[in-house]
Amino acid sequence: MELKNILILTLLYIAFRVYMSRNSGSSTSTEPHGKVTNVDNEAVFKALTSSGPVVVDFFATWCGPCKVAAPKVGELSEKYENVRFIQVDVDKVRSVAQQMVVTAMPTFVFMMDGKEVQRVRGADLKAMEKAIIDLDRKRSLDIPSEGKAA
Repeated sequence: MELKNILILTLLYIAFRVYMSRNSGSSTSTEPHGKVTNVDNEAVFKALTSSGPVVVDFFATWCGPCKVAAPKVGELSEKYENVRFIQVDVDKVRSVAQQMVVTAMPTFVFMMDGKEVQRVRGADLKAMEKAIIDLDRKRSLDIPSEGKAA
């Protein structure tokens, strides 16, 4: 009888620790930083990616490299103001992650006018910034200059 009580208490303690670790706010480091918009459904994703240059950060709250990359993505969103930055939690918006064939986290998809132009898998921050520079350059080439017909 006493062993049974000890086992029950041990299971309750483990369950409590698991619950607390999942709800302790440890996912705050993957919350949007800077000028990054959190996307929570497919319609919003399509609307935000349909025009202009967009960086899509596919992440998971349990992903360590995603937590490391999130603040840097926020910094880049403030540095490159002409590029829209959005964030998609692959566990909450699975349809978008599947549609975009995201198989690793983090994955950064660079889009122009609704079409993918480049992709960086993993938290390769140098490759990500280079892709943002390329995307921003492409955007500026697509803008007609003043005084000229489009």
